[in-house]
Amino acid sequence: MDNLINEIEEKIEQCSILSVEEKKEILEPLFQKLYEYIENHEVEMKELLRVSQLENKLNVRMIEVVPKVEPSLNKNKEHYLLEQIVYYTRKKAQDIYNCNIIEDSLRTRSLEFSNLIVEIAKGLQVPAIVVDIGSHFHFPYSHYVVIAYDSKEFYLIDCTYQQFFLLGYNFKNRYYPHPSYIRTCEMGGRIMEEHLDTAIRMIKEGFLPVHSLDFQYYCDVCAEYGNVEKCVDGISYLKELLKPIERSSDKVDRILVSKMQYL
Repeated sequence: MDNLINEIEEKIEQCSILSVEEKKEILEPLFQKLYEYIENHEVEMKELLRVSQLENKLNVRMIEVVPKVEPSLNKNKEHYLLEQIVYYTRKKAQDIYNCNIIEDSLRTRSLEFSNLIVEIAKGLQVPAIVVDIGSHFHFPYSHYVVIAYDSKEFYLIDCTYQQFFLLGYNFKNRYYPHPSYIRTCEMGGRIMEEHLDTAIRMIKEGFLPVHSLDFQYYCDVCAEYGNVEKCVDGISYLKELLKPIERSSDKVDRILVSKMQYL
Protein backbone atom coordinates (compact mmCIF):
# COMPACT_ATOMS: atom_id res chain seq x y z
CA MET A 1 0.00 0.00 0.00
CA ASP A 2 2.88 2.38 0.74
CA ASN A 3 4.11 2.00 -2.82
CA LEU A 4 0.67 2.81 -4.21
CA ILE A 5 0.31 5.86 -1.98
CA ASN A 6 3.74 7.09 -3.03
CA GLU A 7 2.84 6.58 -6.69
CA ILE A 8 -0.35 8.62 -6.27
CA GLU A 9 1.55 11.40 -4.49
CA GLU A 10 3.98 11.60 -7.42
CA LYS A 11 1.12 11.62 -9.94
CA ILE A 12 -0.65 14.42 -8.07
CA GLU A 13 2.48 16.55 -8.32
CA GLN A 14 2.91 15.73 -12.01
CA CYS A 15 -0.76 16.57 -12.70
CA SER A 16 -0.65 19.95 -10.98
CA ILE A 17 -0.85 21.96 -14.22
CA LEU A 18 -3.44 19.75 -15.95
CA SER A 19 -7.17 20.40 -16.23
CA VAL A 20 -9.60 18.83 -13.77
CA GLU A 21 -10.78 16.36 -16.42
CA GLU A 22 -7.20 15.28 -17.15
CA LYS A 23 -6.40 14.93 -13.46
CA LYS A 24 -9.50 12.79 -12.95
CA GLU A 25 -8.67 10.55 -15.91
CA ILE A 26 -5.15 9.90 -14.62
CA LEU A 27 -5.84 9.65 -10.90
CA GLU A 28 -9.19 7.88 -10.66
CA PRO A 29 -7.82 4.42 -11.63
CA LEU A 30 -5.07 4.78 -9.02
CA PHE A 31 -7.51 5.78 -6.29
CA GLN A 32 -9.74 2.90 -7.37
CA LYS A 33 -6.84 0.49 -6.72
CA LEU A 34 -6.24 2.15 -3.37
CA TYR A 35 -9.87 1.80 -2.26
CA GLU A 36 -9.93 -1.83 -3.43
CA TYR A 37 -6.77 -2.55 -1.47
CA ILE A 38 -8.28 -1.08 1.71
CA GLU A 39 -11.44 -3.12 1.21
CA ASN A 40 -9.50 -6.39 0.90
CA HIS A 41 -6.75 -5.91 3.47
CA GLU A 42 -6.32 -4.95 7.07
CA VAL A 43 -5.07 -1.39 7.02
CA GLU A 44 -3.58 0.59 9.89
CA MET A 45 -5.02 3.91 11.04
CA LYS A 46 -1.95 5.87 9.98
CA GLU A 47 -2.36 4.55 6.44
CA LEU A 48 -6.02 5.63 6.34
CA LEU A 49 -4.97 9.08 7.45
CA ARG A 50 -2.46 9.18 4.58
CA VAL A 51 -5.28 8.38 2.15
CA SER A 52 -7.26 11.29 3.56
CA GLN A 53 -4.24 13.56 3.11
CA LEU A 54 -3.97 12.48 -0.53
CA GLU A 55 -7.60 13.41 -1.13
CA ASN A 56 -7.16 16.75 0.60
CA LYS A 57 -4.46 17.66 -1.90
CA LEU A 58 -7.01 17.45 -4.70
CA ASN A 59 -9.05 20.44 -3.58
CA VAL A 60 -9.81 21.67 -7.10
CA ARG A 61 -13.51 21.95 -8.00
CA MET A 62 -14.76 19.39 -10.54
CA ILE A 63 -17.25 21.75 -12.12
CA GLU A 64 -16.25 25.00 -13.82
CA VAL A 65 -19.39 27.03 -12.99
CA VAL A 66 -18.90 29.89 -10.53
CA PRO A 67 -21.39 31.39 -8.05
CA LYS A 68 -23.24 34.48 -9.21
CA VAL A 69 -22.05 37.54 -7.28
CA GLU A 70 -23.88 40.32 -9.16
CA PRO A 71 -27.12 41.88 -7.90
CA SER A 72 -30.39 41.41 -9.77
CA LEU A 73 -31.58 44.70 -11.28
CA ASN A 74 -34.93 43.56 -12.69
CA LYS A 75 -37.53 43.94 -9.93
CA ASN A 76 -40.16 42.29 -12.12
CA LYS A 77 -38.14 39.10 -12.44
CA GLU A 78 -39.86 35.99 -11.08
CA HIS A 79 -37.22 35.16 -8.47
CA TYR A 80 -36.07 38.73 -7.77
CA LEU A 81 -36.22 38.54 -3.94
CA LEU A 82 -34.45 35.18 -3.86
CA GLU A 83 -31.68 36.55 -6.05
CA GLN A 84 -31.39 39.55 -3.73
CA ILE A 85 -31.15 37.31 -0.67
CA VAL A 86 -28.39 35.22 -2.23
CA TYR A 87 -26.52 38.28 -3.50
CA TYR A 88 -26.49 40.07 -0.13
CA THR A 89 -25.63 36.84 1.69
CA ARG A 90 -22.60 36.26 -0.50
CA LYS A 91 -21.54 39.90 -0.30
CA LYS A 92 -21.88 40.03 3.49
CA ALA A 93 -20.13 36.68 3.94
CA GLN A 94 -17.13 37.93 1.95
CA ASP A 95 -16.90 41.00 4.20
CA ILE A 96 -17.41 39.16 7.50
CA TYR A 97 -15.45 35.95 6.90
CA ASN A 98 -12.88 37.25 4.42
CA CYS A 99 -13.70 34.43 2.01
CA ASN A 100 -13.68 34.36 -1.78
CA ILE A 101 -17.14 33.21 -2.91
CA ILE A 102 -15.92 32.29 -6.39
CA GLU A 103 -12.70 30.46 -5.52
CA ASP A 104 -13.15 29.04 -1.99
CA SER A 105 -14.82 25.70 -1.34
CA LEU A 106 -16.75 27.22 1.63
CA ARG A 107 -16.40 23.89 3.39
CA THR A 108 -17.78 23.94 6.97
CA ARG A 109 -19.39 27.34 6.33
CA SER A 110 -22.99 26.16 5.82
CA LEU A 111 -24.34 27.23 9.24
CA GLU A 112 -22.73 30.67 9.04
CA PHE A 113 -24.14 31.24 5.57
CA SER A 114 -27.59 29.91 6.50
CA ASN A 115 -27.83 32.23 9.47
CA LEU A 116 -26.94 35.16 7.20
CA ILE A 117 -29.58 34.06 4.69
CA VAL A 118 -32.30 34.03 7.35
CA GLU A 119 -31.20 37.42 8.66
CA ILE A 120 -31.32 39.00 5.18
CA ALA A 121 -34.59 37.25 4.30
CA LYS A 122 -36.16 38.68 7.45
CA GLY A 123 -35.18 42.19 6.34
CA LEU A 124 -36.91 41.55 3.02
CA GLN A 125 -39.99 40.10 4.79
CA VAL A 126 -39.42 36.63 3.37
CA PRO A 127 -40.17 33.89 5.95
CA ALA A 128 -37.19 31.52 6.18
CA ILE A 129 -35.74 28.94 8.56
CA VAL A 130 -32.47 27.03 8.87
CA VAL A 131 -32.69 23.26 8.34
CA ASP A 132 -29.97 20.69 9.00
CA ILE A 133 -30.39 18.40 6.02
CA GLY A 134 -27.29 16.53 7.12
CA SER A 135 -29.20 15.30 10.14
CA HIS A 136 -32.38 14.64 8.16
CA PHE A 137 -30.63 12.56 5.50
CA HIS A 138 -28.32 10.86 8.01
CA PHE A 139 -25.09 12.39 6.78
CA PRO A 140 -22.09 11.72 9.04
CA TYR A 141 -21.98 15.49 9.65
CA SER A 142 -24.30 18.50 9.64
CA HIS A 143 -25.05 20.50 6.51
CA TYR A 144 -27.31 23.51 6.89
CA VAL A 145 -29.58 25.03 4.26
CA VAL A 146 -32.55 27.39 4.34
CA ILE A 147 -36.18 26.80 3.42
CA ALA A 148 -37.89 30.05 2.42
CA TYR A 149 -41.28 31.06 1.05
CA ASP A 150 -42.02 33.85 -1.43
CA SER A 151 -44.79 34.51 -3.94
CA LYS A 152 -46.63 31.20 -3.51
CA GLU A 153 -43.46 29.11 -3.79
CA PHE A 154 -41.09 27.38 -1.37
CA TYR A 155 -37.37 27.52 -2.06
CA LEU A 156 -34.26 25.70 -0.94
CA ILE A 157 -31.32 28.07 -0.48
CA ASP A 158 -27.85 26.56 -0.23
CA CYS A 159 -24.99 28.99 -0.76
CA THR A 160 -22.22 26.53 0.12
CA TYR A 161 -23.18 23.67 -2.21
CA GLN A 162 -19.90 24.06 -4.09
CA GLN A 163 -18.10 22.42 -1.16
CA PHE A 164 -19.30 19.00 -2.36
CA PHE A 165 -17.51 19.18 -5.72
CA LEU A 166 -13.84 18.85 -4.75
CA LEU A 167 -12.09 16.22 -6.87
CA GLY A 168 -10.43 14.34 -4.03
CA TYR A 169 -13.75 13.53 -2.34
CA ASN A 170 -15.68 12.51 -5.43
CA PHE A 171 -14.06 9.49 -7.00
CA LYS A 172 -16.96 7.20 -7.92
CA ASN A 173 -15.82 4.15 -5.94
CA ARG A 174 -14.57 6.03 -2.89
CA TYR A 175 -15.20 3.93 0.20
CA TYR A 176 -12.99 3.49 3.22
CA PRO A 177 -13.30 3.64 7.04
CA HIS A 178 -11.74 6.94 8.08
CA PRO A 179 -11.38 7.33 11.89
CA SER A 180 -14.30 9.79 12.06
CA TYR A 181 -16.72 8.14 9.59
CA ILE A 182 -16.91 6.02 6.45
CA ARG A 183 -15.73 8.11 3.51
CA THR A 184 -17.78 7.70 0.33
CA CYS A 185 -18.26 9.66 -2.89
CA GLU A 186 -19.86 12.98 -1.98
CA MET A 187 -22.96 14.58 -3.50
CA GLY A 188 -21.04 16.42 -6.21
CA GLY A 189 -19.74 13.30 -7.91
CA ARG A 190 -23.14 11.66 -7.62
CA ILE A 191 -25.31 14.45 -9.02
CA MET A 192 -22.94 15.22 -11.89
CA GLU A 193 -23.48 11.76 -13.38
CA GLU A 194 -27.11 12.37 -14.38
CA HIS A 195 -28.07 15.91 -13.36
CA LEU A 196 -25.17 18.21 -14.13
CA ASP A 197 -27.54 21.07 -15.03
CA THR A 198 -29.04 20.92 -11.54
CA ALA A 199 -25.60 21.17 -9.97
CA ILE A 200 -24.74 24.15 -12.17
CA ARG A 201 -27.95 25.99 -11.22
CA MET A 202 -27.51 25.30 -7.52
CA ILE A 203 -23.91 26.53 -7.42
CA LYS A 204 -24.52 29.54 -9.65
CA GLU A 205 -27.89 30.76 -8.36
CA GLY A 206 -27.75 29.49 -4.77
CA PHE A 207 -31.42 28.45 -4.68
CA LEU A 208 -33.91 26.02 -6.22
CA PRO A 209 -37.74 26.25 -6.34
CA VAL A 210 -39.28 23.30 -4.52
CA HIS A 211 -41.69 22.60 -7.40
CA SER A 212 -38.77 22.11 -9.79
CA LEU A 213 -37.29 18.74 -10.66
CA ASP A 214 -33.95 20.25 -9.65
CA PHE A 215 -35.07 20.26 -6.02
CA GLN A 216 -36.08 16.61 -6.26
CA TYR A 217 -32.75 15.68 -7.84
CA TYR A 218 -30.88 17.60 -5.12
CA CYS A 219 -32.76 15.69 -2.40
CA ASP A 220 -32.50 12.34 -4.21
CA VAL A 221 -28.71 12.62 -4.14
CA CYS A 222 -28.78 13.60 -0.46
CA ALA A 223 -30.88 10.50 0.26
CA GLU A 224 -28.48 8.33 -1.75
CA TYR A 225 -25.46 9.74 0.06
CA GLY A 226 -27.08 9.24 3.47
CA ASN A 227 -28.40 5.81 2.44
CA VAL A 228 -32.02 6.64 3.30
CA GLU A 229 -35.22 5.98 1.36
CA LYS A 230 -35.99 8.45 -1.41
CA CYS A 231 -39.30 10.33 -1.58
CA VAL A 232 -41.54 10.17 -4.64
CA ASP A 233 -41.32 13.89 -5.41
CA GLY A 234 -40.03 17.26 -4.23
CA ILE A 235 -43.15 18.18 -2.26
CA SER A 236 -42.80 14.99 -0.24
CA TYR A 237 -39.21 15.92 0.56
CA LEU A 238 -40.31 19.40 1.65
CA LYS A 239 -42.99 18.00 3.96
CA GLU A 240 -40.41 15.72 5.57
CA LEU A 241 -37.94 18.59 6.01
CA LEU A 242 -40.60 20.78 7.66
CA LYS A 243 -42.11 18.04 9.82
CA PRO A 244 -40.09 19.10 12.93
CA ILE A 245 -41.81 22.53 12.96
CA GLU A 246 -45.38 21.28 12.51
CA ARG A 247 -46.26 21.97 16.18
CA SER A 248 -43.93 24.90 16.69
CA SER A 249 -45.29 28.14 18.15
CA ASP A 250 -42.61 30.27 16.48
CA LYS A 251 -44.16 32.92 14.23
CA VAL A 252 -42.06 32.15 11.13
CA ASP A 253 -42.52 28.40 11.61
CA ARG A 254 -46.30 28.89 11.76
CA ILE A 255 -46.26 30.92 8.54
CA LEU A 256 -44.34 28.20 6.68
CA VAL A 257 -46.57 25.43 8.06
CA SER A 258 -49.69 27.36 7.02
CA LYS A 259 -48.38 27.69 3.46
CA MET A 260 -47.94 23.93 3.21
CA GLN A 261 -51.71 23.38 2.96
CA TYR A 262 -51.73 25.00 -0.50
CA LEU A 263 -49.25 22.54 -1.99
